Amino acid sequence: MKIKLLIAVLALSVSAAATALLSGCNSSAASAATTPAATAQLSDYFKSTDWVAAHASDANFVIVDTRSAAAYAAGHIPGAISIPRTQFYFARNVIDPATGSYKVDGSGNPVKIAYDIPTQAELVDILTRNGITPDTTVVSYDNDTSSYGPRVVWVLKSYGHAKAYAIDGGIDKWKDVDGRALSTTAVTPTPSAKPYKIGAVNLFRVNKADVAAVIDTANGNHTKAGYVISDVRTPSEYTGVATTVTSGAASTGTWSLSSTPFVYSTNAGARPGHIPYAKFSDYESDVFTDYINPTTGQPVASSLQSGRNVKVLKSATDIQAHFTSLGITPDKTIYNHCEGGFRSGVYTLIQLGLGYQNVYNYDGSWNEWSIQDNTLYPVVTGDGRISGP
Repeated sequence: MKIKLLIAVLALSVSAAATALLSGCNSSAASAATTPAATAQLSDYFKSTDWVAAHASDANFVIVDTRSAAAYAAGHIPGAISIPRTQFYFARNVIDPATGSYKVDGSGNPVKIAYDIPTQAELVDILTRNGITPDTTVVSYDNDTSSYGPRVVWVLKSYGHAKAYAIDGGIDKWKDVDGRALSTTAVTPTPSAKPYKIGAVNLFRVNKADVAAVIDTANGNHTKAGYVISDVRTPSEYTGVATTVTSGAASTGTWSLSSTPFVYSTNAGARPGHIPYAKFSDYESDVFTDYINPTTGQPVASSLQSGRNVKVLKSATDIQAHFTSLGITPDKTIYNHCEGGFRSGVYTLIQLGLGYQNVYNYDGSWNEWSIQDNTLYPVVTGDGRISGP
C-alpha cells in the first residue's frame, strides 16, 4: 500500500535541522506545521497479523522483533530478525545549567535522560547493519500492541522512513488468536553495502521547553489556546500517589488516592505528579482492548505473558470518541508524553492515523521533566483531570 507521509515543514532550514538532530536530537518541532492527510488511517501505521502473513515473503520486507534476544530465541514470527528495542533509544547525560557540567544525583551518580531518540548517525548505523534500506517495508512487533514495536515505527517515521508499521496485537495475536506457528530459527541479516540514507525528517517530537511554553498559568486551568498536553501514564503516575480505580473507566471513573507517594522513573529524586493542566488518558484501556474470541465471547489469554490477555487496538471510531471527550481534537496541537516516550509514541502514531496534523511525542517525558527545576518545569499532584475542550 502506498501511504502519504505527513511532511513537517520546518521553520529551520533542512541543513540546520539535520545539524541539530546529529548533535543529540534536542531540536524542537513545535513551530512546524504538517501537510493535511485526508486519507490518513490507522492502517498507515498499524498492520494486522493477516496482512503481515500475506506479505511476509515480499521482496525487501523485514519483520523486526523488538523483544529481548532471549525472547526472540525462544520463539519469534518466522522470518523476523532480532533488533531489541534497547537499540532504538539512548541514555544521554544531563547538563546542569547552573554549572555547565554533567548533573549528578545525591549519590554522585550521573543523571541521565534514559530513552532519547537515536541521532541520524546512530539510526543509520542500526539500519545499515541490519540490511534495511529506505525502500524496505519494516514491520515491528513486541508481545502485543505495546509501546515497543510502535516506538520503533515512530523513530523510523520521524526520520522519513515511509514504509514502517507496527503489528496490531503483536506476537500474542499471531500465536494465540491466529494459531500461527513460531520459529526458533534465527535470521541473520546481511548488512547493506551502502549506508542507509535518511529521508525527509518529519520531527514528530518536542522537547521540554516546547511543553513548558504552552502551560498557561495566567489562564488558571488550561494550556494555551489551541494546545493540549496529553499524559498517557497510569492513574498512580499521574496523581503522584498510589491510586486505585474504584468504579468506572480508568480515565473517567472514580479514583481513590492514598497517602503513599508514587513515582515511576529511572532517575533518583524524580518528582511525583503531572504537568499542570495535562489531559489524562489511560494507555492500557482507552486505546486498547482485550481481543474477544467471537465464538466464546471471552478474552483470549496470552501464552507468552502471564496473567495478561491479548490486546489489540480499539476501532478508530471508539478511539476518536475518547479523544473528543477530552478535547483532544484534530484542530489542536497535541503534545503526548508518558515516562519515556514509548506509550506516548503509540498515541502519536494513532493520532496521525486518525488524520491529526499537529501531533508530537515528548520523548524526554517524565523521565526528564521530573528532574528539572520546579519553577521552569512545574509539577502538581492529585487528581487534576480535565475533560472537554
